[in-house]
Amino acid sequence: MTKAWFKKRLNDHYLKQSRIDSFRSRAAYKLEEIDKKYSLIKPGMKILDLGAAPGSWSQYIARKTGGKSSVIAIDLLPIEPIEQVTILQGDLRSKEKQDEIRKLAPKGLDLVLSDMAPDTTGIHYADADNSIELVTAALNLSYELLKPGGSFVAKVFEGEGYSELLRQTKKNFDFAKSYNPKASLASSRELYLVARFFKPSQKSV
Repeated sequence: MTKAWFKKRLNDHYLKQSRIDSFRSRAAYKLEEIDKKYSLIKPGMKILDLGAAPGSWSQYIARKTGGKSSVIAIDLLPIEPIEQVTILQGDLRSKEKQDEIRKLAPKGLDLVLSDMAPDTTGIHYADADNSIELVTAALNLSYELLKPGGSFVAKVFEGEGYSELLRQTKKNFDFAKSYNPKASLASSRELYLVARFFKPSQKSV
């Protein structure tokens, strides 16, 4: 990384604001933007937060709902405790972790959020393919656990397979589109797939 990159990061508005607001990362403001635009998060919801470390999305949910929501957060990395959040560590794609999530959400989920990202290689098409694989895993679990009318949000690196992913998602939700939060880094190729009003059909991507 260059000195210019580090200087830009130090001067980053969202990074500074996250310290003021005691969020664990600037990613909280991405979720805030998406939530304000699409009115996704409400008290009483059962929410799954995938790729949750260090925990800023779960923090935002807890604050937004005044602790009146039930959140399951999972990541490969450890996450420090967050009040009103059940924390799991492991790979979402493992049967063991999926079974744990099923047990914690026996009546289904209202919202699935994914900020998962693959380890990047610097090769765009490879990173995009790996990202879509993660989103596909999140979607397949969502198709099983989301309640009718539920919502799904996932970070994805746009690439050759994204159009097909979006097309398939539209079959299972009444609304699905791409959104690029202002809080995303200008240098990032990420966008967010936002899908609402789930229609149960037992389909997979």
